[in-house]
Amino acid sequence: MVVDSTALAQELRRRRTGRPALLASLVRTEQETWLPGDLHQVPTGLLVLAAMSMARAATGLSGA
Repeated sequence: MVVDSTALAQELRRRRTGRPALLASLVRTEQETWLPGDLHQVPTGLLVLAAMSMARAATGLSGA
């Protein structure tokens, strides 16, 4: 399932997971990511990883 960054931020807020700065970063960016299944059924850990990846891409940071 393809999910946009705003929907991901909303789901993390609903689960009361994630730092405020991370959630704010997701709201400011216009990105999409693929998740394996329905947004409400994906494990929280995968949602956090997807959010961190989106935030990192938005700031232009690399993994190196």
